[in-house]
Amino acid sequence: MSANGRAALRQMVESLLFKYLRQVEDQSRGGPLDSRQLHQSAQAFLASPQLGRILADAHRDLLDAAEKELVRQKRGDPFYRLLTHPLTEPLNDGRLSRDMLVNYFSFLHLVLGDARDVLARRCAELLAEHRDPDPLAFSWDSFYNDPDAKLVLWAVLIRIAESFRRFDARREWFIGLMQNRPQAVSIASNAFLPRHSGTAVDDPSSFGVTEFNVMFSCLFGGLRRLSPTDLAAFEKDFGTTPERAFAHLFTALDEPAP
Repeated sequence: MSANGRAALRQMVESLLFKYLRQVEDQSRGGPLDSRQLHQSAQAFLASPQLGRILADAHRDLLDAAEKELVRQKRGDPFYRLLTHPLTEPLNDGRLSRDMLVNYFSFLHLVLGDARDVLARRCAELLAEHRDPDPLAFSWDSFYNDPDAKLVLWAVLIRIAESFRRFDARREWFIGLMQNRPQAVSIASNAFLPRHSGTAVDDPSSFGVTEFNVMFSCLFGGLRRLSPTDLAAFEKDFGTTPERAFAHLFTALDEPAP
């Protein structure tokens, strides 16, 4: 369990003890309570509305803590880090909110399907290779710059571009997805963590055409500036050039925002 989860549990226990002891204190003002009265007091507390409110708040806090932990784990996952790396600058300067990463990861799962697991395993293998010689000397930049990691990134970007053949309709769908507050977070191909619907973080950060253009320009912009070595690797692996593979997307992104 994460530190946030342990903190939520501790807060719940402290709240329960405090509320119960206050109730016992109020009832004992006329003198000490015997065991029967203490038992009755405990039963009354268990049936009280305030216990329901404490448990509901604790349930919400635990789900939120679990969700945040899942997002942190995905951020540490080499596949998700690779696909988030091109977005580092707008995430750091605030042009994109980190809150949107949950929906971005869900989008990747929708676009890639079972291929995501294959690509994720390849990233895990590459990460192990980079950490194996000397874990203390490892840097994520060495992983990002690995030619095979670049092939994984390009393969995903090609799949994304293919899904945007009908650009305007697909952009509208994507913006709607990024604005959505899903009822559950995917933790595996057939497992989901329910999300509480009553917290302050339920209000999604604004994500519109401007944010879309920032995001996709960062994801695909590097493909317009490949080094000769990377360009040769791209052409060898995919049998085409970035200009041809992403022509429709580049054209759409170059058009003025509506």
